[in-house]
Amino acid sequence: MFTGLYPFLPHALRVLQRRNVGTVRTALAEWGMAMAVSGLRPAGFLPLPGSRQQGPRPVIVIHGYAMNRANFVPLAFRLARAGLGPIVGFEYWTLGRTAAAARQLAWFVDHVQQVTGSPQVDIIGHSMGGVVGRYYVQLLGGDGGVANLVTIGSPHLGTDVSELGIGHPGRELLIGSNLVQRLAAAPAPRDTRLLMILSHADALVPAQGQLALEIPRSERIVYDDLGHVALLGSRRVAKDIIRRLK
Repeated sequence: MFTGLYPFLPHALRVLQRRNVGTVRTALAEWGMAMAVSGLRPAGFLPLPGSRQQGPRPVIVIHGYAMNRANFVPLAFRLARAGLGPIVGFEYWTLGRTAAAARQLAWFVDHVQQVTGSPQVDIIGHSMGGVVGRYYVQLLGGDGGVANLVTIGSPHLGTDVSELGIGHPGRELLIGSNLVQRLAAAPAPRDTRLLMILSHADALVPAQGQLALEIPRSERIVYDDLGHVALLGSRRVAKDIIRRLK
């Protein structure tokens, strides 16, 4: 984590396979962003930018596997400048089960609603965090209480890269896993709107592996040139999220 090698390595492998300028640029940008967010990890002990912001609804951000809420500092800064918030980070044990994290999220959402007095929240989840948010919305009664669920580079249909991980996600986030099948069979959200943000250049969760997912009232935005963590630092991604949440 401190060298930025995770999640840079899968992008580096793509460079070796394809050996073109575009792939090299994407990998270098991913490495730079991975190093930056690794350096920001201590900031995970501090409130995110926009934590005191008074916007339409509280925004809860959920980090991905082996990460923490500091990954959202660049995005939270842009959301706060757009008048969204308060922006708060949800932390969970990423080596545990997705269901356990979703149950903790349910408690956290209730707490945020009580503290702020807001009947609804927005949730933004990156990578595994998006799957945790979707589990909560579809299987634990979060539909409606969550106005918008935004997932960024999330393996809703699984990813073969999870085989390299440790802990429960190494099995749960695989293509065709029991978790993937359970979510696919769950009732679609009736009130929560879903925005899925993906990238063809994402070496951990390639967009082409997620395009078969069809959920009513959902929107999908696909980029061609952003890596897995670089999605979090992109101004274009921030602009699309701000448009949805406002």
